[in-house]
Amino acid sequence: MVKYERFEDFYVVDTTPFNLNGIISSFILIDDKITLIEPGPANEYKKLNDALHELNLRPDIIIATHVHLDHAGSTGFLLRDYPNSIAYIHPKGVKHIVDPSQLWDAAIKFSKLLTESYGKPIPSDPNRVIPADDGQEIIVGKHRIKFVHTPGHASHHMSIIVYPEKILFSGDSAGAIFTISKKKIYVITSPAPFKPITYLESIEKMKKYSPVYIAPTHYGIHEEAMKYLNLGIERANLWLNTVKESLRENKDIDQIYKDIYNKDEDFKYAVDANIQFLTNGFLMQSIDGIILAIKNGDWV
Repeated sequence: MVKYERFEDFYVVDTTPFNLNGIISSFILIDDKITLIEPGPANEYKKLNDALHELNLRPDIIIATHVHLDHAGSTGFLLRDYPNSIAYIHPKGVKHIVDPSQLWDAAIKFSKLLTESYGKPIPSDPNRVIPADDGQEIIVGKHRIKFVHTPGHASHHMSIIVYPEKILFSGDSAGAIFTISKKKIYVITSPAPFKPITYLESIEKMKKYSPVYIAPTHYGIHEEAMKYLNLGIERANLWLNTVKESLRENKDIDQIYKDIYNKDEDFKYAVDANIQFLTNGFLMQSIDGIILAIKNGDWV
């Protein structure tokens, strides 16, 4: 059964793998031009397409915040099945949407768990994949969409601000908000190759737009966007400085995980929920990315 919910002119579609809920979301904006933000993983394309059919919608515009498999994996399928649609992608990511073979090979080397979870993307028509410039705007009816380049999580990352609601679709540029047993928990999204200074600069850049709502792909649409952006800066600094100190003390990786666990209540709550996909697919990989960044001298 397809799971989706309505928020003003948007639908939030759950595209989480393994019959889990509330980890990966795709968003549909209802306007003169139907706009789909975050196609989600290839393995879950059926969920997304079923939602489109149930809602009797055909996307005109497809937007992915970046080309990682859990965000853009279904782009090629959407372009194939909706031949009048076009996709907007960060300029550095366009080639990977057109031909995802290099992306797929890199993903296999990075994590077998994630490639098995998210599935293999298919190529896209290069004439229908459009590079989105920083600050560029498009009009889709009564809504205006602004593209904001926000690297740090990935060099090919952009966030999207939709007006007039001022919803910030932050992808992975400003952390994740999961609801576990009715409690909202916030964690940063920092898998390798994480660039911490750029990540923090991107959050500051997003703050300048004073968004009202924040919609991280992981997961949903939330009020108090500025609170979460500030929390992103605070939490990133906590993790970075904790890991830096742990490495200085020559602690092993299990001890580093434990140090984060003891200092970050949200991380502790998420780990204690014992959702294997969440722990291994997000939390541990985010800490691994911070460890590598510090070892590479990206945070001193």
